[in-house]
Amino acid sequence: MEVAGLSIVSDAAKLATRGMESADVEPELPFAVQDLIRRLEGKVEVWLPELSGPEFRNFFPACASPSTIVGWQSQVRLRVLEAIGSCDTFTLLDIQVIFGGDISRLTASEWEVLLRGFRCSTVLRVIRVEDLTWNSDAEMESLCFQLGRILNTSSVIDLTIVNCSLSARCFLNLASGLRENCQSKLKSLDLHNAWEDSSAVKHVADMINSATRLRKLSLGSCSNGIDDMDEAALGILSQALLHSSSLKEIKLVDVKWGASLLLKALAGDDGNRSIERLLLENMDRLGDCIRELLISNRSLKEVRLNSLRMRPEEWHQLGEAIRDHARAANIIIEFYLDENVEDNWKSIEALACAASSDVKDPTVDLVLTTPSDHEVMLSLNLLGRVLRGEIRSLKSFSLSARHPRTSGSNQDTLKSILPMNGKTGEASVLKSLTLRDSARNLFKGIWKQLFWYLRENTSLTHLDLNHFTLDEEAFRDLMGLLQVNLTLQEIDVSYTSWAKDGKAAQIQEALKQNQKRAVYMSVFRETRLAFGDAKAGRLFLCGSPRAGKTHLRQTLMRIIQGKSWLGNKWCALRRTKGIEVEFLQNNDKMQISIWDLAGQWIFRTLQNVLFPQTNNFCVFIFVYSPFGKPESCFRDELEDWLSFITSSTKCTGHNLPQVLVVISHKDKVISNSLNWAHSIVDELTKRFANFVDLLPIEDCCFVDTRKRKQVIPLKNHIFQSLENLLSEKSPRVPKLCFQLTSLFATTTKENRSCPLWSSEKFRDFCTPILTQAIPPSSVHSVDHSRIKMSLVSYLNDIGSIVCIPNLDYIIVDPNWLTNTLLGELVALGQHFQAQEFETSYELSPDASKDGFVSKSVFAGLIEKFLGKQPCFENVDREVLENILINLDLCFKLEDTSQYFIPSFIPEHASDEEKNDQEGVHAKSMNWANMTKTSQFVGIRIQCQDERTMSLTAAFFPRFQMFMRRKLISEMDVSKENVTCSRHYLQLFLDGHQIYVEHVQSEKSHKYVDVLMLCSSQKSREAAIKYVMKHIVQELISFCASPKGCPGVALVLGVMQTRCVEMLIPSYLRRVILIEKLKSDFIRSINDKLEEIPLDSLHLVEKEELFLYEQCWPPIEGHTERISERARDLLWDSDVEAIVNDIRQKRIQQLESLQEGLISLNNDLAQCYPEAEDIVSNSNIAQMKDWKPRTSRCLSRATSSVESPSTRLVLLKIDLLGQKVDGLDERLRSVQNILQRLDMKMGQILSLQQELQSTLSDFMSRVDMIVEYSQELQVARTPKRPYVTDDVGIFYRMSALLHVGKTVRLHLMCESVTGFHSVNDQEGLKIRLDRENSLWIRKTVEISYKVMHYAVKAGLDVTFGLGQAIPDWEDLKSNIVQLYGISDDDRRAILAGGESKELQEAWLRIQQTLAPQLQNRYSEIFKLYQVKYLSLEKGGHAWVCVQCMNRGLRCGILTC
Repeated sequence: MEVAGLSIVSDAAKLATRGMESADVEPELPFAVQDLIRRLEGKVEVWLPELSGPEFRNFFPACASPSTIVGWQSQVRLRVLEAIGSCDTFTLLDIQVIFGGDISRLTASEWEVLLRGFRCSTVLRVIRVEDLTWNSDAEMESLCFQLGRILNTSSVIDLTIVNCSLSARCFLNLASGLRENCQSKLKSLDLHNAWEDSSAVKHVADMINSATRLRKLSLGSCSNGIDDMDEAALGILSQALLHSSSLKEIKLVDVKWGASLLLKALAGDDGNRSIERLLLENMDRLGDCIRELLISNRSLKEVRLNSLRMRPEEWHQLGEAIRDHARAANIIIEFYLDENVEDNWKSIEALACAASSDVKDPTVDLVLTTPSDHEVMLSLNLLGRVLRGEIRSLKSFSLSARHPRTSGSNQDTLKSILPMNGKTGEASVLKSLTLRDSARNLFKGIWKQLFWYLRENTSLTHLDLNHFTLDEEAFRDLMGLLQVNLTLQEIDVSYTSWAKDGKAAQIQEALKQNQKRAVYMSVFRETRLAFGDAKAGRLFLCGSPRAGKTHLRQTLMRIIQGKSWLGNKWCALRRTKGIEVEFLQNNDKMQISIWDLAGQWIFRTLQNVLFPQTNNFCVFIFVYSPFGKPESCFRDELEDWLSFITSSTKCTGHNLPQVLVVISHKDKVISNSLNWAHSIVDELTKRFANFVDLLPIEDCCFVDTRKRKQVIPLKNHIFQSLENLLSEKSPRVPKLCFQLTSLFATTTKENRSCPLWSSEKFRDFCTPILTQAIPPSSVHSVDHSRIKMSLVSYLNDIGSIVCIPNLDYIIVDPNWLTNTLLGELVALGQHFQAQEFETSYELSPDASKDGFVSKSVFAGLIEKFLGKQPCFENVDREVLENILINLDLCFKLEDTSQYFIPSFIPEHASDEEKNDQEGVHAKSMNWANMTKTSQFVGIRIQCQDERTMSLTAAFFPRFQMFMRRKLISEMDVSKENVTCSRHYLQLFLDGHQIYVEHVQSEKSHKYVDVLMLCSSQKSREAAIKYVMKHIVQELISFCASPKGCPGVALVLGVMQTRCVEMLIPSYLRRVILIEKLKSDFIRSINDKLEEIPLDSLHLVEKEELFLYEQCWPPIEGHTERISERARDLLWDSDVEAIVNDIRQKRIQQLESLQEGLISLNNDLAQCYPEAEDIVSNSNIAQMKDWKPRTSRCLSRATSSVESPSTRLVLLKIDLLGQKVDGLDERLRSVQNILQRLDMKMGQILSLQQELQSTLSDFMSRVDMIVEYSQELQVARTPKRPYVTDDVGIFYRMSALLHVGKTVRLHLMCESVTGFHSVNDQEGLKIRLDRENSLWIRKTVEISYKVMHYAVKAGLDVTFGLGQAIPDWEDLKSNIVQLYGISDDDRRAILAGGESKELQEAWLRIQQTLAPQLQNRYSEIFKLYQVKYLSLEKGGHAWVCVQCMNRGLRCGILTC
């Protein structure tokens, strides 16, 4: 192997002899070192250790030369390096991790020891050489020699060199290793700022030639400015690319020679034809080159252009080339709209318009990133043109609002930026739309408008709404869209609250149902059937037993009888069983069926099974009889039914289920006053406002349900509601369906003995009317079988017929199913235990305690039913069994000949046995193979809003049957490992024992518990991932499905571990919502970060930040008070999400603060030139050759002067961006979650340090601009005054200060962690007169100045100012944009300089807050004087009691 300039003079043996004579007694190894060596020697470590930490400082010091480490320290040092070198389990070799990038911390011989084990590794996949520093070229060349040896023999597939500027000799050593390895597995080579000069390029080409499996090559510019490549080097590199047959992807970033290289290597007939993906970023004037490549290179499948700098004319020409000649299927073009906004938009317009075509499918994916709200407006206007079909070049449109600076005043503008101008959206060709908002609130105003415009869009299939704050209104807007738009196939709401509360599952279920609807609707359109407005509706009667529902139904039928009555002949009044279904009206105007729901609880399960899954064209009538009942019964019954309706109907937009309350038995009630009912209805209307439309009680709603005269006004009111629903915009459906609905109703009325039709009979029945409905032009091209299948699907959806999967018959008489069959079976089942039977199928007293009955008992139930019914065609025991099984009301255990029918057979024979039923079943639950080291996990899946939602009676039995079927048939789980019981499902899966438990009772019907004894062979995290995927997510998805509770949103809670271990009854278990625990955990970490002194942040142990415990209260008779670490309760992915959230918010806060500091610096530079003296010479030296990166530099549209202070801040912003990007890049290759957490927490501490430093700088600048002098500081004068009126409303600059008016002077807390208003602060009352009104006005100006810059820096969010200041959002708009104030006031806010008025105001504030008043600060202002120990924190300050106590705890202040 060829070696350049290397001389290794010592080996491991020589290292061991260094300084040994000085060590007489060897101290015990520190625990951290022992632990590391144990893990390395045990082959369980997969990530390189960080030897720069404080626990290794004695052996690997940062400053000392390695030669000075002698004696025992030298031995330990060698032992650690040998342990690393002997460990062959590392998959990633990141040199930067070991010593923070300083390779001089080890000698060449020590590096050889450390890297020895990597040379023959079969598991090493990635080598990263990034951000390294060294003292001499020889050090780096020696390290590259070792890395070349690794490349020569190992299984590395990815080599990355970034920000190192290696010499040609370094690359020679790397290339030598690859050249001698003909079996090299290298697939990815990433070189950014990797070489000193172009002399290294020939060795890079050698590496490309030697890596015969290389698929991805990425080359980037040199930050040292040496980016020119001579013609010879360019030719060598292009030849290497030209002859590489394995390369699939090339990426070039910010290189000047990119066009020449690409034309030489890829263009023309002789260009490389293996490369399929081309990525170009931050490059100039590539228009001609890209056009040539798109035209001449047929192998390119994807071209990505990111932040290219070209003239609008060049973009226009590129667009024409894309339209006319491009062969690439995907052309992704990204713009970061930071600078030259006008030119950027001209370029975007030129490209999008030139590439538009009416004959060719679009190929362009446009990605826009905007840093301000102005660019967001322009982007959304462009989106409007795309949705209207005016621009037809975009296949995909992505808009990311990156920390936009919006005041909130643009919301009205946002609502009008997408006008469709009368166009339907059918001309649009856009397939995918992605919207992202880092600020989490900018798009709030456009959801309704955007979703409305997408209602008639027929092109968009994918919608990505990640990283948004999406509220209930937006959810209803989206679900309303899905009622009419059948084109959308995928909606991504990951990383939103919807992904956590069950709404994501509801969206996915709606999309799934839409695909089924889309199938039959497309068949109807292809057949060219005549369409009309929907006119089928349903009226549901619900309430408690004997409330008068059946009387009301009969009276309504009597009223309608003369029109088009299709009801039964009157028979003796009897109690309803199940659901009785009749047609109330059937004519050309409306087809209304009436569904009378039995009031007894025993029928609730089958009502849930047969309940409509949509509230479209449904009106619910709650009938209540107050006769002989207390008023509380009305509330309980109405609340129960509202919860049932909410939980059982899926969200379909803003058309909520309409519920009308009818008070019956008017003839038996003494008082006609309904005031008691009105108040309860008003209360429940507010509670259920997001779920049902509970209508006010009208006079016509208080009736004797038997009296026709009293019911007629009620009937008119009901029909008016139905007509209003049907008159609203709804999907148009074939008129053929209306005709069939009417015919089925007439036919079933005339022949009740044939409720089930075979497919052949249904086909024969439909054929004559179908033949008439099909246009002559379509007769010969129509597939009649597809049309009939589509008709069955549609008629089943609207309830005209019932089509049960896997059943050979179609139920054309819904009443037979809901009432005659299921209602009667449930009624029979309730008497099985109460009665004593003489027959062979008698039940024993406890035969059904778990919901199981024998085959003979089940047969007896069916035979008894058939014996009581008249003879029905096609109805026998086998058919009935199939109906029950396919409705998930019955499950047959083939191996035991048992039937699981918990919905039919009651659990207890008497009321006495029902007492204390919760927890009784838990006695039959037990953990198998439990040991002292067993790990337990408990997850509760509960209704998001327990006051309005519940899991219905049918939910858990159906879920059990669904899971059993899925586990056995799809996952090949043995039947013996799946056990059903009435209240739980026991599973033995993947070594875990799992209980899924639900008790349908008053205390427990809001949740399902998942309890798990983890496998001893798997980690707790692996167990959690398994149960989340196979149980929890399945349950959430099932709940959103038509068989579940589609109106219920579910959230997750974590359970006290002891409750799981001891199987404590479910209603006693201690649970905390995961989001609540995460929020508490985040608050704990943030508090600790804020309490750490700036000069101590580097000493903080990262693990200390995670020390937060959840305290569980005692459970009487079971447990004492217990605490558990939040990190142990949560799973690792949640902990990482917490760290990600903290990290992202710190980045956002720092960027916003730095941007605010730029604005503040520029204003100060205009009025205080001497302020620039604070920029030190060293800082200026840092800025000498600095040029900001385009992708990270903040917009400076508001910066009129780029002062040295401003440039320094911009330098920090760019360095921050580089650090963030660098860490993100490294994290991609780190699979171990613990190491990722450690890396991220390290950056959080760094960000916190920079945030505190920048905040301190910002505050000092704010003091300057409001002229808070050093003298005022010495005098300990409060620095954050503001003025409110007498009721606490913040005074504005535009407000008039009338003499005689009373105002209040307030003081904010001046904590170094952020100033903020103090809750319930009384303030100092001041009555205005001619003398004090002037300085009071200047005090208002002071507060406006402070708030103006604070809001621009994003501190209003950081400090939570809006939580304590009334009308904050409106006030914030005025503060940022300075709306509504005079020009003089505007100049006063923005201008600085010496101001005698401001100085006078401070003097008067000082005089007003005289020393004699300071003793009352705690009483009037709730503030206390403290002194910060660090001078840069500002010395003395006035702080609130919470900030004072926090500062005292962390030792940063004294009183």
